[in-house]
Amino acid sequence: RPPMPARGHTMALTFDPSQPRTLRRFFQDIETLFERSGVETDPARKSWVVRYLPIDVSDLCESLPEYANEDKTYEDFKKAVIALYPGAGEDRKFAVADVENLVAKRAAIPIANISELSAYYRDFFSMTSYLMKHNRLSESEQSRLFVRGIAPPLCDQVSQHLQLKLPDHYPDNPYKLEEIYDAAKFVLHGTQPTAAEAGRGAPGSEGREGVVKVKEIAPLLRFLAQSVGEGSVNANASGNTNLFAGNRYNAGAPSVNRYGSGAYLPQDARLQNGYFCHYCGGPNCQLRTCPFIEEDMRAGRVFRNQEGRVILPNGNFVPHHLPGYEGVTMRDRVYEWHRR
Repeated sequence: RPPMPARGHTMALTFDPSQPRTLRRFFQDIETLFERSGVETDPARKSWVVRYLPIDVSDLCESLPEYANEDKTYEDFKKAVIALYPGAGEDRKFAVADVENLVAKRAAIPIANISELSAYYRDFFSMTSYLMKHNRLSESEQSRLFVRGIAPPLCDQVSQHLQLKLPDHYPDNPYKLEEIYDAAKFVLHGTQPTAAEAGRGAPGSEGREGVVKVKEIAPLLRFLAQSVGEGSVNANASGNTNLFAGNRYNAGAPSVNRYGSGAYLPQDARLQNGYFCHYCGGPNCQLRTCPFIEEDMRAGRVFRNQEGRVILPNGNFVPHHLPGYEGVTMRDRVYEWHRR
């Protein structure tokens, strides 16, 4: 039989005290090695356990009565070690507080695409299914907690979809977790992953020292992209370069007002004072005070995020370009986006 791998060998086991839940897996793996190498006596098994542990943890385990006492079996020693790390035992794998922390963190940042939704659902389901199995959480509590993690505007859209899909559902009864998740997936259908998902490197690379986590700066990247788009249009409008030069934009306004209330201004009028609103195209108007944004927000066409930026109902920014469409203003693209 092959011998047990020496400490520091590539096949040697390790345990990270900062992640107590991995302790059970550490014991499962070392017991597999015991069987392969024929380590059968309790003193030998105890000795190999402390040999693979970090030095501080090893000293602590060697001081346990279950280690030195020959009357204590390996199983007694194993239980004593696991008792040193709350959360490492099978009976206390997750707590309700863990679920509440997950929900609070997710609610702080609106879910923008189906990839973020799926990641939230996987973590949530893993914790709550364990708690329900041990009778520490009910099905209704599971549903209510999951909804708390979905921030507006998505939660409002999910609620509207469920009301349409299940019109006979009694209002006081919570929807099932699967129904809520399916409704959220329906609302986010077609959304693209964030830059964090697209730029994620190999597994484990986030933990390397000195590596910037793309997930942490994704909101900043979206903020910068919006700002650059707005600034470039205003700068071109006030400079010597006419962004709207050419016959394509000098044909005048359309004969039909597509925007409900309010006048649709010709492009020439928008440039008379040197700048215009990037949303409606009106002169002497700004994004932060544009009345058409307020009108479209009341109609549910757009929303403002926590930074005050204009976003679509799915949480994404208004795209700068739409395939096959030549809209001039942001409002043009909002209406075209809803039309599609």
